[in-house]
Amino acid sequence: MFKGVKNAAKMVSSANKAKKQQEKLQKLLSSVKVTGNSKNEKVSVVITGDQKIQKITIDPALISFVYENFTSQGKEDSMMSKSIIEAVDDAIGKVQGEVVKKVQESGSMGDLMGMLQAASGM
Repeated sequence: MFKGVKNAAKMVSSANKAKKQQEKLQKLLSSVKVTGNSKNEKVSVVITGDQKIQKITIDPALISFVYENFTSQGKEDSMMSKSIIEAVDDAIGKVQGEVVKKVQESGSMGDLMGMLQAASGM
């Protein structure tokens, strides 16, 4: 009987530890912000370490250019989409690198690995 209580207490303790590690990591991730840009520098995207887009800025000159030159061809959305996708991809690449750096600097790599192992059931 005491063995079962002891195991339950150990599980609760492990769950509390995992929750604290998760909260610490989440706080770290949300503190990271980077800006990604399209190749033509007309679109920028601000993204956080937990990969939430905070802001998208589109240069009005790009909107005018696309409208004036591509609307008649029915291709206005493809150029605009390409620029937005480039900026998002750039931001994601930058934020992933920044997150790895921050996690290593903070010593949270063990927390991250522990969370991944717990999530995978290892």
